[in-house]
Amino acid sequence: MLGAALGAQTPRADSRVTSQESRPSLAVYLITVGEGSAVWEKFGHNSLWFVDSVAGVDEAYNWGTFDFKSPGFAWRFVTGETRYWVERYPGQPLIDFFANFDRTVELQRLNLTEAQAHKALAFARINALEANKYYRYDYFRDNCSTRVRDVIDMATDGALKSATSTAMTPRSYRSESVRLVDDLGFAQYGLTAALGRPADAPISLWESAFVPMRLRDIVRDVRVTVNGQSQPLVTEERVVYTTKGHEERADVPAIWLIPLIIGLALAIDLVGLGILGERHRGVDTAFRVEAAVFSAITGLAGAAILFAWLFTRHDFWASNENLLLLNPLSLWLAPLAIQSMRHARWARPAAITAVLVTLCAAGALILKGIGGNQENVAVLALAVPAHFAVAFGLWRRAVNQ
Repeated sequence: MLGAALGAQTPRADSRVTSQESRPSLAVYLITVGEGSAVWEKFGHNSLWFVDSVAGVDEAYNWGTFDFKSPGFAWRFVTGETRYWVERYPGQPLIDFFANFDRTVELQRLNLTEAQAHKALAFARINALEANKYYRYDYFRDNCSTRVRDVIDMATDGALKSATSTAMTPRSYRSESVRLVDDLGFAQYGLTAALGRPADAPISLWESAFVPMRLRDIVRDVRVTVNGQSQPLVTEERVVYTTKGHEERADVPAIWLIPLIIGLALAIDLVGLGILGERHRGVDTAFRVEAAVFSAITGLAGAAILFAWLFTRHDFWASNENLLLLNPLSLWLAPLAIQSMRHARWARPAAITAVLVTLCAAGALILKGIGGNQENVAVLALAVPAHFAVAFGLWRRAVNQ
């Protein structure tokens, strides 16, 4: 099984191999899996594989197991009480599974002593017991990759954390998320809107290991002490399978242009309908319906963010400046826009509400201009022009009643 995974592959150019005599009989491999097609596959995956051909050990531990069909999965996902677990598999079938889905698979042999390797295996086995295997999955702080990272750190007596916890990166949880879902536009903009200011804080190398591909790169550069000597943590690397269609983007894309085009187009449309609608009832109806739909969508989005902030364990949705742009108050504006068409007495409340929503959006724009530290330019570009256009049209109607 080990030969099938490693022997037929060509080592990477920077592969580092220790002598057979110095190796413990229990080999420990970090399996890193690249991106896939589904949104939850975009962040990659990893596992720890323990192999000892003499003792008959072949155990790969996967801390990212979940089941969409499990009772209450959807509600737990909404509230942040997501229940994942660790599962044990034979190594080669696990590798084949990911390769069959056209996901890059890489192996790195970790430079652990016999005692360290057995310490990691013992922990994995205990953790996989029915009483211990379940945990509350946190996409950034406690996921499949951070669990693997923590086992490696434990096995190396804290060497991994010592080498990475104080080394800061220019990355953030948001930038990594936006980068990894680059080819899934709705997911990309959804993450941009949903994540609050906590997601924009710079993260350390240790924290960036929530991405399996980052952990792969990190362990490659870490050194550990073995038999009194400083040695690389990774002694050998192999690419077992290379994807044909799922390439990981290296840089963080700028995603504001398309929202800006949509926001300006929507604003121009609303302003045009608003002016023409003053003379044509059918056009006026179109303006009010469009304003109501826009308000309902932004209001629902804001209500979801506010609910997540106040009533769930999605900590990174908190302190979200996008609530000034995706305003729950818009949920009240939507029916007012329609009612003001039927009953003149609702025209002024609709206009006042629209102005309040727009002032909040303007506040978000000012906050960004004076150094607001939340990365929400894409949401600003989409929402601000349309909010002003809605307020412009409804205010003119209230004045002209």
